[in-house]
Amino acid sequence: MSTSTTTIPRGEFRNPHPHLNPAAQTAVDTLLATVTAAHHRFGDPTPTDYEIASCPLSLLQERIIDNSLTVRRVVEARIRLTVKASLDTHCLTACAFDQALQAAEFYDGDFDDDDAHDALRAFPLLGLVFSVKDCIHVQGLATTLGCSSRVGQGEEATADIVRKLTDAGGIMIAKTTAPQLMMSNTTTSPVWGTTRSAVIPADGGEEFQVGGSSGGEASLVRMGGSQLGVGTDMGGSVRQPACLNEVCAFKFSSSTPEFRWQLPDDFMTGLPHTSVPATAPGILSRDWDTLRLAAEALYGARYANVTELTDDDFIDVYPDDPQPQPEDLGNTPRLVYTAQHSSPEVQQLIKWLIEKLAAGDARARPSAIAQLGDVDLAAWSAAWAQHATQHGFDAARAMLAHDPLITRTMFDDARVGASAPVKASWAPDPAQLAQLKAQFLRQARIVHGGEAENVILLTPTYALGGPVQQRAFVQLDDQGLSEIWCQILNLLDWPAVSVPIALPRAVRDECRRAALGEAEWAQYLPGREGVFTQWHSCRHRGKMQLDAVRDRLSEKC
Repeated sequence: MSTSTTTIPRGEFRNPHPHLNPAAQTAVDTLLATVTAAHHRFGDPTPTDYEIASCPLSLLQERIIDNSLTVRRVVEARIRLTVKASLDTHCLTACAFDQALQAAEFYDGDFDDDDAHDALRAFPLLGLVFSVKDCIHVQGLATTLGCSSRVGQGEEATADIVRKLTDAGGIMIAKTTAPQLMMSNTTTSPVWGTTRSAVIPADGGEEFQVGGSSGGEASLVRMGGSQLGVGTDMGGSVRQPACLNEVCAFKFSSSTPEFRWQLPDDFMTGLPHTSVPATAPGILSRDWDTLRLAAEALYGARYANVTELTDDDFIDVYPDDPQPQPEDLGNTPRLVYTAQHSSPEVQQLIKWLIEKLAAGDARARPSAIAQLGDVDLAAWSAAWAQHATQHGFDAARAMLAHDPLITRTMFDDARVGASAPVKASWAPDPAQLAQLKAQFLRQARIVHGGEAENVILLTPTYALGGPVQQRAFVQLDDQGLSEIWCQILNLLDWPAVSVPIALPRAVRDECRRAALGEAEWAQYLPGREGVFTQWHSCRHRGKMQLDAVRDRLSEKC
């Protein structure tokens, strides 16, 4: 491999690895030409572009409906921000700017003939500009996985999750980078280079780690080029980069019936055109409101603790009037929490958050709060490693071809070409995993197989919390367990949300002092403004109402 992308100044786009094969070289040159042409055509982001990028989807839709904003203006803003993200972070593998503008013209023209509210009911994601991870198929675009052998092979079909977003009014703008072969928790490949974090260090400071494997999505979403990123998550591959780039993320369960997740018909796998699926899809956004609207469009609304509207509620309500909304009766789940294997800073945050929730609004106050207690993290880590590394090595080696293998990967060349009996010996131990799950449910006091409970589990997303500089990331990764709670929740196959918590300065300073007081953790600390936690639920209904909890917390701080 040649020059690392991190040695290229931000704002400059050139091939990070100049000795690619002809097909890969053509693909990189084409992307460069497209981004450069878009930069000349649309220019740099404007203050209004940044204002648009800061708005949640619901607010953008209000402005579109009252004709103070057009869908085309939204798309143009996203194009300029996407170009800047590409120049600064090398997060793209393909872009669809012209197609996005054509879609915008369609929606703007549709308002000429239809009532705006009718259009919004038909297209609940109107105004949403989204992007998808490289491993997700889009017709006509290559699914490269950072491998030269896959460059230039346009896909014949589009992933079901992408079709659902576009059918709901979303507009796709780009595909983003993923690590070579989807086998790393950082985002780098010989074809596309190293994707950088959108978190810019101080002058001369060490670069921050973008994370992975949905690192391209996290960078683009953080910089506002995409309002919604679509990725995949096998052990934190959506939540970890969201945490490291200070955006929100939601991981679905792998058994979501609302969109296909079965090979070969879903066109969305951990290793395309093989029998190795990603564990679960996931989405990222800068704000919780947009994440919720997208999840409901894909998954259906699950929160149901509201009053039922009757015909009387619609008396004297005309089409142009605000429509009656059911009253939110609140959500008071049982909360189980842990800070096991996290920095003192994250431990202090979780303590503060628990206290806030316990003293909060009665409609969002947990009905009970209890600690989970320590679990056998080493056993869970071993179980996840078995799950993650059991498949795909022969297919991966074929895709890799003559490309150099990146560092920090799960790929184990020793497994290539192994006999069937040897491969069988690597299979996960289902009895051991079942025992771990049963013990976990007992500790959380969740009745397995009974009526669904309204329970939320609060854990760290990443051991250190928040943006992490490269040196600290590598050291923590070498030690293991830095993303263990993401991995545990994948094995449990529960939906999970990762959200940034904005702390009052006094609380942030207290958390920082706690971290600085322990040499084991103080060495890893950059200058951060906030830290992250991850919410999980064994019942989707309990999770999707956390926006109300978060909003009420911010009002009280």
